[in-house]
Amino acid sequence: MRITLILASVLLASCSGLSTPLLSPYKMDIRQGNYVTPEMREKLKLGMTRQQVRYVLGTPMLADAFHGNRWDYPYSLEQRGEIVEKQQLTLYFDGDHLARVENNGKTVADIPAMAVEQPVVAEPVAKVDPAAEVLTSVQAWAAAWSAKSARDYLAAYTADYAPKGMSREKWEKQRVDRISRPKAIEVVLSDVSVALQDDTHAMVSFKQGYRSDAYRDEVQKTLALVKQEGRWLIADERLGREVLADKPAAAGNAEEVVQAVVNQWAEAWAARDVGTYLAGYARNFKPAGMSRAKWEAQRKERIGRAQSIEVNVSELKVKLRDDSHASATFKQDYRSDAYSDSTRKTLKLEKSDDAWLIVAEQVTK
Repeated sequence: MRITLILASVLLASCSGLSTPLLSPYKMDIRQGNYVTPEMREKLKLGMTRQQVRYVLGTPMLADAFHGNRWDYPYSLEQRGEIVEKQQLTLYFDGDHLARVENNGKTVADIPAMAVEQPVVAEPVAKVDPAAEVLTSVQAWAAAWSAKSARDYLAAYTADYAPKGMSREKWEKQRVDRISRPKAIEVVLSDVSVALQDDTHAMVSFKQGYRSDAYRDEVQKTLALVKQEGRWLIADERLGREVLADKPAAAGNAEEVVQAVVNQWAEAWAARDVGTYLAGYARNFKPAGMSRAKWEAQRKERIGRAQSIEVNVSELKVKLRDDSHASATFKQDYRSDAYSDSTRKTLKLEKSDDAWLIVAEQVTK
């Protein structure tokens, strides 16, 4: 028994020499508040609205009921019972806009300000004057003619425009020839009047002064324009001033039309345009001493033979016998590369289907 007690004592004594590890309680990392990263701070700009700030930083954890213009974003990090990181970001607002930022009690001076967009004041839209647009189109047409730009000149007309008694193709060819042949052209418009019929139709009457190195004249002209795809284009062209009122034409207007017809006849002659020249004569025109057929052949041969022709009409006087009969007396100066003369001439004209045509021609030296 004694031996058993001795062994037990020895065993207990040997166990008491072993060291037992000491266990301590686990402590978690504690994060409190709103953590604001450097990237988030960089997005802050003075002048931001509260809603914009909330979108960037989030809703502040602390709200001071007595200081509604102040938002606090505190943050702390505690590890093993010790605070290793602490920040205090305070924002001050002026009304609804961010006015100042403090970091740990110090004002942050490098916060950029938002670009303030100036209110855009809409400029008053000038009311478009349709009459002014029409006038500009007519002036551009005359300018293209003076510049000898056949392309721009023809572009001033509607696609379906064609003068009476002539196809569009023939008319275009004639106009290109007449515009390109002279060395210089000057077209001056005066006494211009614009009458709007509706939103897309207008009439323009004016006095047209034409001068080239081979021919010159002054006529009254009326253009009918139509608005297509935002552009005012010429749909009709007439010699004489258009009477827009519902009244019979005055005698003075009829005289102007006859003057214009005589000038157009001389212009066709000078341009060596045999077709238009002969079209100025009525079917019942009877030349002196020869048949109509022989006279036409002679005129075609003489006009076609000359390389250049210049016809100037001056001292033009028109007398109206009635509404459909008139006479025009004038001085005619003719010059070609082979011949020149100066005569006084009288043309007798009759009105047929709204067109004044030559029925007789008398020459006196």
